[in-house]
Amino acid sequence: MAANKDLVEFVDRALGKGLSRNEIRAALTEAGWEQDEVRSALLAFHQSDFPVPVPSKRYSLVARDTVFYLFLFVALHLAAFGLIALSFDILNLVMREATDHSDVSYVEANVRYWLSWCIVFVPVYLFTAWKAEARRRLDPNCPMSTGRQWLTYLALFVASMTALGDMVALVQSFLSGDLNLRLFMKIAVVAVVSGAVIIYYYRDIKSAETGQEMPDET
Repeated sequence: MAANKDLVEFVDRALGKGLSRNEIRAALTEAGWEQDEVRSALLAFHQSDFPVPVPSKRYSLVARDTVFYLFLFVALHLAAFGLIALSFDILNLVMREATDHSDVSYVEANVRYWLSWCIVFVPVYLFTAWKAEARRRLDPNCPMSTGRQWLTYLALFVASMTALGDMVALVQSFLSGDLNLRLFMKIAVVAVVSGAVIIYYYRDIKSAETGQEMPDET
């Protein structure tokens, strides 16, 4: 979140007068400012014993950062889609049913196609995610960009909607009496993939928010 200019100027003056960050945070919170706005304004200044406020290093690589995380999350969705499709076709191949009309060779061709898809997109996603994590470890004070926040929350939204749709399919199949082992396994695959995305990126964004919060100054 970009800091409000007036808020930053206020924090600058307050720090210059020797007020602690706790006092500034309390005064701004009492005045109705949101915690994220206060945090962003405080992060504009580096914590040091220098007699005047020291501006923090500002990061302006917005376009590059947005494109990088757009690539990361597109790769995530393509990899997740491929894993689900591959699992479905493997289940269709291994757990054949009397009602199946598709030829075995057709299912095998689908397995090869989605396996090829996963061989390409899963390593691409894992490598890009590793690069993102390495960047954050290298500079833990680097704030989470607006683009990254939007894409992370979008990934959480899509995964959450997928998980809810999966639950609807499970309940509907149970109530209609169509639930069998293969269908249950397919529903479980979707639940595992979407659940893994939700857990990982929820922890990721909470970790980033915590990392942006500077320790209180006493």
